[in-house]
Amino acid sequence: MAFIPKYEFVIKNKSGVVYNFYLNEKQHIEYIVSNKNGKWKEKNIVIPEETENFYVEIDNKDNFHIISYHNGGKLYYSYYNFNDEKWVNNLIVKYPVEEQKIFYPVIKYVNNKIHIFYYLKQNKEKDKSYLLHINFNNEDYDTSHVTTVYSHSYINPFKIFINNEEIILLYTSVLDKFDQIFITKFNTSDKKWHEPIAITKSDDKKIYINGLLDNKNNLHITWSKYDDEYLVVKYLNFNIDKFNKEIGNLNPISLSEKSSCSFPTLCYFKDILWVMWAEVNKVASCYSTNMGKNWSSPFIHENTRNLDFKRYRYISNYNIEENDISCDFIFGSLYPDIQFLGFGGETNDEISTSK
Repeated sequence: MAFIPKYEFVIKNKSGVVYNFYLNEKQHIEYIVSNKNGKWKEKNIVIPEETENFYVEIDNKDNFHIISYHNGGKLYYSYYNFNDEKWVNNLIVKYPVEEQKIFYPVIKYVNNKIHIFYYLKQNKEKDKSYLLHINFNNEDYDTSHVTTVYSHSYINPFKIFINNEEIILLYTSVLDKFDQIFITKFNTSDKKWHEPIAITKSDDKKIYINGLLDNKNNLHITWSKYDDEYLVVKYLNFNIDKFNKEIGNLNPISLSEKSSCSFPTLCYFKDILWVMWAEVNKVASCYSTNMGKNWSSPFIHENTRNLDFKRYRYISNYNIEENDISCDFIFGSLYPDIQFLGFGGETNDEISTSK
């Protein structure tokens, strides 16, 4: 059995209804909806166009927001009103594909406003990408350049975190020949970006950056580090209230052995912080009971040896789960019996999308 590098979205609304968003065989954005008992029902199409990448957000009224990049260079914002049960698709911009390409579009709903982020890459500039921010104000919007990112052959995704009126951005860029992790933030009141700060200074290659912001404003960060042709999971944390140049004195620790440890991800589940990763077609993980101060030894989840699995971005408005789980991407088995993997123990975990 194998790890499938593609990812999907699993979203649970306030009533406990589950939505699974994915690209179908035609590369159209499709989703399937469950009933309140977790049984899958009908499938629906968001937009009938071939899609390269998309990202889904749900707001506090259970409305959906999607940003999607399509063949032909078109960037769409799609909105679903929970009460009207209807999708509205809006073309935001169209880039000439022979000159430019979009990577990693992300949409966030912050204080009743839409914020869209993505990398714009000029085809003739192989090592350079421009991180852009679209800030909506009702039907009007403006586009600003956040930063220019330099990369080797692989462009790392960036991560966005929301802290009250602040948008926190985590990304990597090459500095003096090596990948470093940077942080900056945007205040939605004065609409200004802070000067980025490098939080690592190591001479190595970093890929698969992931992060989690906890309720005490501690930002937990993990990634895979190339080490003698192996991949090792690294971890660090700091408090974002100390946003200054002292952040650069952090010391990452290793959480895994030298192996093929890819796509590390963080999950806070029932007062335990987990880091999970894919390791030679299995899910491995370790955990901390004191928010990252000390860690268990890594272990393989044996039941994943016989499973095909992929990553899911999981969001929940369901009140029963509100304080139980906080995560970004997590691993799970495939439709129709999507079962999340890698945290909560060495057997299947306690959050399932079907019964």
